Amino acid sequence: MPKTNGTLIRQRRQERGLTADELAARVGYSNAGSMRNIENRNDPAAMTKLYRIARELGIAVDELLAADEKSS
Repeated sequence: MPKTNGTLIRQRRQERGLTADELAARVGYSNAGSMRNIENRNDPAAMTKLYRIARELGIAVDELLAADEKSS
């Protein structure tokens, strides 16, 4: 199965031992539901949030964008 940016975010978040709540708070979301929506592709993240997510997870935003391009 191709990796989407949502599955990549979830994988990296879990590798770092972060909950969806913790990552959501670090990037400026008010609750984990917003993060889960991104991970499940129910709601695309704004570019500003993708930059924050990438920074928190220690990956390049290009990697997140490329994951979605490959899955299209």
